[in-house]
Amino acid sequence: LPRPPQTGAVVAGRVEAVLKPVNGAFVDIAADRAAFASIGKGAPSLVEGALLIAKVRRPPIGGKGAVLSLDWRGGLSLDAQQAIEAKAKSGTRGTLSDPVDAAIEAAQYFADDLRRAEFDCVVNDPTTKRLAECVFGVAAIFEVEPLAARGIDDFLQASLDREISLTNGARLFIHETEAGALIDIDAAGAAGQSSGAINNRINAAAVARLFPEISRRAISGRVIIDFLPPGGADARRKLAEGLKSALAIFRGARFGKLAPDGLCDVTLPRRDLSLLERATEPAGAPQPLEGRRYTIDWAAKSAIRALEYRLARQAACRPRLVVTPAIEAYLASARPQWRDRLAEKFGARFAIAADPSKGREDHEVVE
Repeated sequence: LPRPPQTGAVVAGRVEAVLKPVNGAFVDIAADRAAFASIGKGAPSLVEGALLIAKVRRPPIGGKGAVLSLDWRGGLSLDAQQAIEAKAKSGTRGTLSDPVDAAIEAAQYFADDLRRAEFDCVVNDPTTKRLAECVFGVAAIFEVEPLAARGIDDFLQASLDREISLTNGARLFIHETEAGALIDIDAAGAAGQSSGAINNRINAAAVARLFPEISRRAISGRVIIDFLPPGGADARRKLAEGLKSALAIFRGARFGKLAPDGLCDVTLPRRDLSLLERATEPAGAPQPLEGRRYTIDWAAKSAIRALEYRLARQAACRPRLVVTPAIEAYLASARPQWRDRLAEKFGARFAIAADPSKGREDHEVVE
């Protein structure tokens, strides 16, 4: 099925407009929006209407189209390059080759295709703990319990929660925006005993928890963090050093500055959609603050995962997946291959039914 161009994919398109002042061009790659290709020094001149092969450096995000790189041959064999060029010359527009980056391939494999059996083989291995790397295609910088021990849906839901508990009753709040994120460290239960030493301990706990959360949520762009006021110049220096050390794992990240009152800014390269952007869409809430809700695709995936989990672990049961009419219609028209795959794997011992009384994203597996 058609999908937006993914980071690392090789695509073909036609040049729509050349922007000489910025050394770039808009390219029609058969997506919802034209992509932008940056033309480096020494690259051949482009003209409108010319065929272009490029690699997706960043997928479409928000109202912006994909960003392309003209250096698309890296990592491909000569035969693969020739096959791509042949496809492009035949007039094919859009994706010519899936991403060659192993981490991105893993993210698509586990998050989109939902091949549960193979997924269990990975997460049931007790040595497999760097889960963000195989689930989201981002650099995993933290150790967590094996995903199978908690369940994929619990893990994903925890990765979307805005409030995170810290030490001494303190909390961390994450508010994502299209340009980045605003993160607030709140003393909460520790407020009555606030002091420089307590602030320093809470800030240290926040740093230890913050960057794993940024990693598994795939947050990028400008990130503004409001720490508690450090207890003196030495504490502020140690906090800045801890931030810089944690940021070193993120390729291309930049540390801005840490103010005496604890306000800090960092920048993470925008290369892909965040988990929140993958899972939700604008909900049309009243202005000026626009809310978000789960996409129908994400809700349908959650329902199918629940059904497949029951089928795999209770061989004798004949479950029925009860969903909203919207999810039932989406599964039948847009994702029939999901049901076909379950039927091929488990036979005809399940059913999918609609219940108009359920909420938009609700689902239930019953006997």
